[in-house]
Amino acid sequence: MPLALSSSDASLPYLSLGMVASYLRAYGQGELTSAYDVQPVRLAGIPGHRLVDLYQGMRQEDAPVVLLSSYVWNHELNMQAARRIRSECPDALIILGGPEIPKWEGESEAFLEANPAVDVAVLGEGEVACAEVLKALATGGELASVAGLVYRDSQGIHRTADRDRVKDLDTLPSPYLLGEFDAWISDVSTATLETNRGCPYGCTYCDWGSATLQKVSRFSLDRVSAEVEYLAQKKMEAIFIADANFGMLEQDIAIAEALVACRQRYGYPQRLYTNFAKNGGRRLMSVISILNKGGLLPTGIIALQTTDKPTLEAIQRDNIRTASYEKMMSFFNAERIPMASDIMIGLPGQTVDSLEEDLQFCFDWKVSANGNYTSMMPNAPMAEKQYRQEFAIAVDADNMIASTSTFSADELGYMRCMYLTYLLMVRMALLKYVLYYLQIDHGVQALSFLRKWMDQMTTGDERYPLSLRVYRDIIVPASERGHWPQVTWGEEGKFLYDALDEFYAEIAGFTREAFGLELAQGELDAIFAVQCAVNPSTSARYPIRLSLTHDVAAYFEQLLPQPTLRRDDFSVQPLSTYGAGDFVAGDESTRVDSIAMQTILGHSDEGWELPSPLRFH
Repeated sequence: MPLALSSSDASLPYLSLGMVASYLRAYGQGELTSAYDVQPVRLAGIPGHRLVDLYQGMRQEDAPVVLLSSYVWNHELNMQAARRIRSECPDALIILGGPEIPKWEGESEAFLEANPAVDVAVLGEGEVACAEVLKALATGGELASVAGLVYRDSQGIHRTADRDRVKDLDTLPSPYLLGEFDAWISDVSTATLETNRGCPYGCTYCDWGSATLQKVSRFSLDRVSAEVEYLAQKKMEAIFIADANFGMLEQDIAIAEALVACRQRYGYPQRLYTNFAKNGGRRLMSVISILNKGGLLPTGIIALQTTDKPTLEAIQRDNIRTASYEKMMSFFNAERIPMASDIMIGLPGQTVDSLEEDLQFCFDWKVSANGNYTSMMPNAPMAEKQYRQEFAIAVDADNMIASTSTFSADELGYMRCMYLTYLLMVRMALLKYVLYYLQIDHGVQALSFLRKWMDQMTTGDERYPLSLRVYRDIIVPASERGHWPQVTWGEEGKFLYDALDEFYAEIAGFTREAFGLELAQGELDAIFAVQCAVNPSTSARYPIRLSLTHDVAAYFEQLLPQPTLRRDDFSVQPLSTYGAGDFVAGDESTRVDSIAMQTILGHSDEGWELPSPLRFH
């Protein structure tokens, strides 16, 4: 009985369990089906699929074999379910797989010791291992002969030999094409798709490269194309391609074309998510261009994580060249594709100053930085004892990095606030165009400005009451919660968005005091008017049309052909040289019914900053 448990349909592990179930039926030409009733994957934890119904049904089962798959987002739910199933069915055999099971010798055994409801833990790929477990149990064999396990019996807890990876992935049947999920596929809006397995990199914060021995195996193009067609016909809104480096292989171009063709034919999928290749090249640029032009990917993704050399060396990622990313970013800029990149917060080797430089790098290249807090994944090289000792890594109760040899817990809190300040001011455009203007025309680097603003707010300076409230009520509380950096507020956000003119007056005063700049009033009026217009307002009528003393739209249009502000030959005309001009924000379809902000997660900044001629990410 494979059970896919999660509180969100976007994170249900039904593909991994469907792969196992499909293989169990096919194994040995169906030899297991005479001993076991291999049931279809069942969902629980999402609307329409209640956990309580699952538990009640368990009471009718006679010694069921239960399969669970654990990821960071559903592991605790799996453990709760395992304990409940054990209480309802004491004779159940509970087999657990997934990346949340530590693979290190001693730690795997300790995991099973701490979770007595689990009988067998599968380390690595689960399809063949589960089949061999069931065969051994059905034929009176010994689990000791099955590679890739930690298991318990009456004699204690045992570990078996390591398991080799599956070499030919097409020997694993496709659960999609076999109809494994047909009974409920219409109840979910996101599907997971595998086109390959493996990763050639060994980044210490990630368990992908170490888990797959740095070799990449692929599913055939015909199989993947057929699965894309199936999901499109099932009107799947979003597809997540669960590869480590989509866009690395030649066939990925054809897969991207197949996705776009299905969208044109059926209207689905509507959005694609994935992990893109690290060292950008022709294939990746082609894939992203195809997906962007086909309406599946609004943003070109660059997997920077950090640009800091000591940090790259500490996380063993220094084989991925920043110059490769710069080539990609220049290409995306020329194609007018908005850009985003993941930036990690809390990496070994990182410092407050290096994070500032990473965010400044993204700002200069017009890349939206998507921050991620660093967690200690149980199978990542970072989790090895020697590595933890080398970098003095401490974690919190949720296994998130709390401090290292290069930053204290207080400094990590400051870095979180720095990113959240960037998130609010740049990605959510509260101050984005003001910051570009100050940097381009007056030489004040954006992140230097934001850090000085943060530091001033920590003093409790009452001369800037709105800024102080933004920092105290939005940024600081957000830094103290969650596994992801996000800012949220309800209608109380009106304190800021109904008083933007006052906020920008504070910013003008702060700029004058902190940097000694006396800015021309006409320039300030124009840039603040535009900055206000691109932020949502419940009282505004859209489109907003402005007549300005300086043509701000033409001024920013200069930036569009420029790949980066960092080039030695970077040169633009200052705002003061531009005469009067008009500006429009929003359009006839724009409606702002609420100022409540839930969050911005992921790479796209859609949904908050209003459309205008200025927007480039």
